Amino acid sequence: MHLRSVELINWRSYRHARFDFPTPHGHRNVILIRAPNEYGKTSFFEALTLGLFGRDGLVLVPRARTAVRGDPVDRFKASYSQFLSNTLHHRATETGPAKCSVSIEVEDDNGEPIELTRIWHFRQNRQHKPSDDDLTIFHGLAREPVIPPSGIENRDEWYRDWIAQRFLHPSLAEFFLFDGEQVQRYANREMGEQVRRGIEGLLGLPILRSLKSSLATYAQQRRTSAAAPTDSTVKKVEADIAAISESIVREQDRFNEAATVLPGLTAEIDELTQAIGGRGEGTTAMVGKLMQAEQRHRDEAQRAMDALLALIQEDVALAVAGPELRDRTRERLEAEAKRERWEAGRNEGAQNLDRFALELGRRVSALDPPLDEDRCLAVVEAGKEAWDALWHPAPEGCPENYRHPSLNGTMRDRAIERLLSLDNHTEGEVAGQEERFRIAVERAESVKREWQELESTAPEVERLTMRLRDLSEQMGQYKSQRDEADRAIQGKEAELAQKRAELGRYMSRQGASAPALRRAGYADRYADLIQDLLKDALPSEVGEVAEEMTRAWKAMAHLSDRVDRIEITPNCEVKMLTADGEDLHGIDKSAGASQVFTQALITAITRVSGRTFPFVVDTPLARLSRAQRIGVLNTFTDRSGQVILLSTDEEVVDDKLDAIRERLVAAFELKIRSDKGIAVTSVHKLDPAEI
Repeated sequence: MHLRSVELINWRSYRHARFDFPTPHGHRNVILIRAPNEYGKTSFFEALTLGLFGRDGLVLVPRARTAVRGDPVDRFKASYSQFLSNTLHHRATETGPAKCSVSIEVEDDNGEPIELTRIWHFRQNRQHKPSDDDLTIFHGLAREPVIPPSGIENRDEWYRDWIAQRFLHPSLAEFFLFDGEQVQRYANREMGEQVRRGIEGLLGLPILRSLKSSLATYAQQRRTSAAAPTDSTVKKVEADIAAISESIVREQDRFNEAATVLPGLTAEIDELTQAIGGRGEGTTAMVGKLMQAEQRHRDEAQRAMDALLALIQEDVALAVAGPELRDRTRERLEAEAKRERWEAGRNEGAQNLDRFALELGRRVSALDPPLDEDRCLAVVEAGKEAWDALWHPAPEGCPENYRHPSLNGTMRDRAIERLLSLDNHTEGEVAGQEERFRIAVERAESVKREWQELESTAPEVERLTMRLRDLSEQMGQYKSQRDEADRAIQGKEAELAQKRAELGRYMSRQGASAPALRRAGYADRYADLIQDLLKDALPSEVGEVAEEMTRAWKAMAHLSDRVDRIEITPNCEVKMLTADGEDLHGIDKSAGASQVFTQALITAITRVSGRTFPFVVDTPLARLSRAQRIGVLNTFTDRSGQVILLSTDEEVVDDKLDAIRERLVAAFELKIRSDKGIAVTSVHKLDPAEI
């Protein structure tokens, strides 16, 4: 398999560029792409990687990853969409909708072409969403489209599997597509971990582990779904549905009863309160006032509860969106308000422009000595243009359009104030409302005890106060009954819906359990087989990898004759043995030696894999001495498959270039120009014999 062409449109500094690669022939298999730093080499590497593997290729892009406190397991600096948002060329929006694309054409091992085009679409604000990708694949001389079979739900997963089968799985691709940063990241890891990761990628063990986990999940799901309900189970669910329905009817009756009685109780309590208050300012009046005070406190408690519920349902829920999103929304609204004020001023000024031009023309015509008519008109036009220039360009920070046209004027100001106020919401605010409710209830109970004590000393109001107390208790009971019934109805209706759905599932599952159980058993057996393979896989490959690493190390390293052979134990422990059997592994190595070890591993993995996928290397010679650089270049290019070297203008030059010159089949130079301050990379083909 080899690359025939790569075409980039609006990808970073590539406005539109195309690489046409000749077919490797004989021992000429190397393509050199040379340019100074920041001219587009790494951008080409990233385009090729993400063009082939999409989101799965982000792990292969060093610029997207960062080390975590020296931990060999890196993490992503940004999400897939955030990384892509920085790849869109700054001129991309000038010729239509914002998008960038990578088209890759390869010739497979059967001599048939495969053309893969991946297009990333962007929103008006240059932001990318994961759903904004298009992938098209054509296969064969007849350019037959490659599309998922009908019935496939996850099309993205199907395309990923197709690419992994025809090209490489991402776990192995990191040994065919890498750059200097990636080599250094590997070199910082312990040797045994490097080897284990390499051999696992070679054998596809990450795929097997994922498959084993998926099989276990599948078996569990099949067993759960195969638990065929008995007739008694179905009848029990049907009985539950009947009982819940009757309960809903009873709770509805309780709700209706309370809703009917409460208005009359409220009116009678108001009349009694007035009657007790009319008996003077003594004990009787005090009892009435205390009762009213108790009701005020209880009303305050209810208001506190309502405020707490509103806070939880509205402001707090909106605050969960996070300060970053709120700040961006608020800043956009403020910018649109700025544009609205600018447009209003401009439009108001435009209304007086004609009168200004008329008055200016009259005064110019009255000048002494007078101007001819053409000059008068020219002065008036210049005045109008000067007037118009007062409003152009728009003030800094004004957006080009309105993203929120429905929010204008006062409504926009209220929205901004609302967003600002959310920053003031804290956990303490919720706790404050809870404290407000608690204090109001305690005060109501305290006042209630006080008027009950006064009541015992006022026989003249005993009958009225007793009645008022009874009515107040009844009102509280009916309010509780109404609220409890309302909550019970909502809960029972949700439970009823669940039971009905459960009954439907039971009815559909009856008689369908046996096939599901058989499939669960098959999945378990396959998972056990994969577990056995995982145990035996690593030891089966360490010997061949060790032999290839030994050959690569001897070709690249300083003092390579000190190491007679590299051995790898079944547990991936690395031994670098002398002819006398001494292990040099524990001797401290320079950064260059560590990098050579990693490059030897990469070479071994790619050779043992037997895959003909193109070998693409970006800036591979950092931290290496001259002799090491020549050794690495000779080793990397000594293969039958296509090799693409991305080199700075100071790497593969002079004697390094001479070392691989006979293998060059094509060479390219990247140049960059400025288009009104925007970088644009162009591709220039070179004659390998003349560089």
